[in-house]
Amino acid sequence: MLEEKVYYSISEISKEFDVTPSALRFWEKQFSFIKPDKNKRGVRLYRKQDVENIRKIVYLTREKKLTLDGVRKEFKNMRIQGDNDEILQTLMETKQFLLQLKENLN
Repeated sequence: MLEEKVYYSISEISKEFDVTPSALRFWEKQFSFIKPDKNKRGVRLYRKQDVENIRKIVYLTREKKLTLDGVRKEFKNMRIQGDNDEILQTLMETKQFLLQLKENLN
């Protein structure tokens, strides 16, 4: 398990998920949401969100046996579901506010 840090090197990520550095670089090209920062020398510095996305890709390809196209579709569905959850939460909060306002007016 990776220790808690702000940035992780490509070698740390590679060891953690048992993937080659070239596979990680390939995934950067395939998935626009994997965007490690680079220092002045061009060394990749992965953030926590990148690590979580890589963890999901590894799970989907190894455990669920999805192709990269399947992984893309799964991430699209996750994003849509996340957007729907956020909208639902906002609607519930608005409903609660309006019910309280109605109660205060009565």
